[in-house]
Amino acid sequence: MELKYFKSNNVRKNITIILTIFTIILYFLGFYFREISNGAAHTDFKEHIWPLINDFSESYIDTLKNYLSYQEATFPFYHTFQSLFNPFKTNYIYFTFSNTILNLFILFIFFYYLKKKDLFNKPNLPIIILPLIFLLSPWFRSTSYWSTTENFALFFLIPSCYYLSLLIENKDSNKTNFYLTLFIALAIYSRQQFLFLALTHISILLFLNNYKKFFYTCAYYTIFSIPGLYTYYIWDVFNNISNATSASDYISINNIFLNIPKISILVLFYLIPILFLNFNTLIKHINFKNFIIKFVVLIIIESILFKEVNYTRFGGGYIIKFNQIFFNNTIYFIIVLSSLFFSIILSLRKLINFKYFILLFFIFLVIGLPKYVYQEWFDPIYLIFYYMLVPKEKLSLLKLDKGKSIYFLYFWELSILIIAIFYYHLYLKIPFFYSF
Repeated sequence: MELKYFKSNNVRKNITIILTIFTIILYFLGFYFREISNGAAHTDFKEHIWPLINDFSESYIDTLKNYLSYQEATFPFYHTFQSLFNPFKTNYIYFTFSNTILNLFILFIFFYYLKKKDLFNKPNLPIIILPLIFLLSPWFRSTSYWSTTENFALFFLIPSCYYLSLLIENKDSNKTNFYLTLFIALAIYSRQQFLFLALTHISILLFLNNYKKFFYTCAYYTIFSIPGLYTYYIWDVFNNISNATSASDYISINNIFLNIPKISILVLFYLIPILFLNFNTLIKHINFKNFIIKFVVLIIIESILFKEVNYTRFGGGYIIKFNQIFFNNTIYFIIVLSSLFFSIILSLRKLINFKYFILLFFIFLVIGLPKYVYQEWFDPIYLIFYYMLVPKEKLSLLKLDKGKSIYFLYFWELSILIIAIFYYHLYLKIPFFYSF
């Protein structure tokens, strides 16, 4: 028995070493080939981010006043950080490589909070593999290689989700609540769509009738919002709300309704690993007859509500593009998958803490505001949500703390990367070694 365990441990160790070396080599090869596996990182960097960072370095105040003219949709937190602290601004290759290195620290932060959450009590080598999955995400890679803003938010999103999980599990304290507020504020400054975390945070406190903590939390958020409010004052946002972002023309309350199918299929896409790994267990909790009834009713409702919706080629992720290529962009394929998502959620609702439904509601609300919804807003963020937001006991029940599950997630993300490289570089023929 001991010999068998020893051999098994050696095999796992060898696999872990091989995958680690392969992943790191693949990551830096992507930089060498100037990989663009999200389709637009190179143009975002060239047209918006690079000019901003250089102009911030020359004249910060003047550039901040004229920020909207650069057509950059995100708040200037990332650009400020880079202009102040990155010494490699003389050449864009040096600059992008420095960020390719910098983003590796996100893996260490993720690993730190995995250990802090005590998810793996016994020696479990695949835990080393788990952070490396980030390096397989097409969006993480492209953001790293082209120094766009998305990955910067992950530095703050990881601790935000860790401390939010403490609140969800009723294990928080005044100290951890302060940390939660601080990291969420920084995440929002990095990427504004993470507003859904703050709304979830405040709403949970209200549902728990914890008015004292709610008051302090609102006070913290108010204090942390002062730099943003001052920036809005400089941009004259209080007289013209459209000055809040250069992408204001793409934001509308009406989009929330139109984006429901799109967001639901993106969430469904990243639920596939959990559904696959726990298929037999989940089947036991689902009444098949009731599930079919819900599914059919939802298809009928969504067919009535969304039959006139027609998604463009911009954004939407894999399933939208798959639908455009193979199903002539029919909305009914999207409706079927969207109805499947809601049917699964409704069938399993008794097994899910109501606080996660609060989070899901605000994801649909905030992510749905822009005209275009992008898959980069979910990948590799789904890994953070899996392992930071879900309690330790639930992770064990979902088998996400097992070595085989981690290997499955690894090859799941690797397959996503292969498809992305094929789609953008071979199908759309975006060239490697792009330069300007």
